Order: sequence, then structure tokens, then C-alpha cells
Amino acid sequence: MKILIVPDSFKGSLTSAEVCECIRGGILATDNTHEITTLPFADGGEGFADCMRNICNGDILYSNCHDIYGKPMRGQIVTFGKTAVIDCATASGLQAKKNVMRASSFGTGELIKSAVSSGFHDIILGLGGSGCCDGGAGILAALGGDFYDINYRKIAVPNGSDLNDIYGIGFRNIVKDINFTFACDVTNEYCGKNGAAYVFAPQKGANQTQVEELDEGLKRLAAFLPKDITALSGGGAAGGICGGLYAVYGGTVRSGFDILSEYAHLEQLIQECDIVVTGEGKTDEQTLMGKLPFKIREIARRYHKRFVLVSGRIEIDNFADKSISIRSEERRV
Repeated sequence: MKILIVPDSFKGSLTSAEVCECIRGGILATDNTHEITTLPFADGGEGFADCMRNICNGDILYSNCHDIYGKPMRGQIVTFGKTAVIDCATASGLQAKKNVMRASSFGTGELIKSAVSSGFHDIILGLGGSGCCDGGAGILAALGGDFYDINYRKIAVPNGSDLNDIYGIGFRNIVKDINFTFACDVTNEYCGKNGAAYVFAPQKGANQTQVEELDEGLKRLAAFLPKDITALSGGGAAGGICGGLYAVYGGTVRSGFDILSEYAHLEQLIQECDIVVTGEGKTDEQTLMGKLPFKIREIARRYHKRFVLVSGRIEIDNFADKSISIRSEERRV
């Protein structure tokens, strides 16, 4: 029997690679005659770069940078060929301390600049798991963009609270020749009721007043950017990082799942197996809106493969041919 294990991470508990090994170990403990292939996966969120490294046999480049509150840290860049893969969550990830007004994406810009300085001009940016909502201003500042207040004083490291103080932007000294692919698992716009502030900022600690202030700031920043990105699908991803960078550099916005699938030849692997096993931390109505297990199921059904789900918690019925919750009181057939 050929079994393909291709799960998402169990956020806050296990990486997708660890999930693979747990499921693989469980199967082999019961029957060690199966031919098992493990493929750690993601949909553009946390762990995307590690999945790309695994699929492409990539290397790791380490670089100094800063987190969302300006604390020095060591960041990881995955490289293969002429391409660098960077997760926004590495330097700009959500932290236990949530102060989105003071959070900046500057550190992710430092990692991008480091990658380009090392000769990697093709950048794939994983946009999940950010803890900031600065519209990409922090990243652009790290790359050499200049942001000024009403007195023409430079805002060196823009954060969420600075957006409404921006009265001028200059890109004369910005790093050139970057080809961006944005790995994005959402379709939200840059600003407005379906934008970065209203939809995602509350998860990052913003109250209603701050949400409104951030949205006004994003609208203000968008007016200064060289390209109109207010209607860009996915422009609001990672607190507007996608839209801010796209406005200056252009690029391609793609599903992180599709990018990984292409590099991993996922459809071919599913065609060649007998059973597909996937998993996630919690399976609920949001799963049906296009999360990784849903997309895996659609491919499995296309090729008439038996589909098994292993999940931390299951809140919907009849999602898979067999569903297994790791919570003993919720085990399902």
C-alpha cells in the first residue's frame, strides 16, 4: 500500500514535519509493510519557507535583523538556485505581547535586503503569521524607502502608529531589481472593511478605535504609493505587506499552496498513491473555505484516492473517508 502523508502544521504545537513523523510512526507501529512518503506542507503561513527548503533541498542563510518591536534577532532565509524564500513570520511574526500600533515589518525588509545583497534577486515571500499592520512601510524603509512627517523629519522605522503621520515618501534610494512572488492564503484588500486593519488587526491586539486608526493610516499610505493597490486581491495580507511591496516592485500574488504543489509535483504524487493522509490543528467551517486539508481533499477526490484526516479537533462531519481526532473524546470514523 502506498501512503502519502501531506499535512499542515498544528499551530502552536507541531510543525508539519513533526506531524508527518507522528503519523508515519503510528502507521508503521501497526503495519510496517506500507510504502510511506511524507511531505510537510503549508499554505503560505508559518512554516512555508521550511516546506520549500524540504521540497527543493535548499540551504539556510542566517542574517541579523529585528523583530516587530525592534529587538535584535537572527533570521533565517531559505535559498535554492537563484531564489530566496522568506517567511514574514520569521522577523515580523505575531508575539505573545500584542501591540500592533508599535509593531513594524522592518525586520522582514532587513532579511530581504540581506538576501539580495547575497545575490538572490528572486524572492518568494510567505505572508502568513505576521504581528504587524503597517502596510509594508517598515519593509520599504528597510529597503531604502524614505518616509517623512509633516515637518519633513524622517520616520526611520515606521510602525502602525506612524501611518497617519506620513506626509511624504521617497524611493530614490530603494534597493532595485527584486522579483517578488507573494505566497498568500487570503484575498483581503489593502484597506476598507475587508482590509488588513478591520479583518486582521484585532487578532494582533487592536481595539476598535485602533482598527479604525490603522485603516485610515493604510488609506493615507496607499495615496502616497506609486501604484494603486487598493483593489489588489491579497493586498491586505500580512498587515498590508503584500500591497505595500507590490505598489513599488510589482510581482506575482499566488496561493502558497499552489507554489508548494508546483515545486513538489503534488498532483503526480497523489496520482501514484493509494491513500492520502492530511491534517491540521483544528478542522471547522474555515477549513471548507480553502484551507490546506480542503485543497488536498479536492485533489484526492479528482483521482479517486482514499482520503484520511488527522486533526487536533474536528467540528464538521463527513469531511474525509476517515477522520481521526487526537482528542480521545472526539475520535471519529
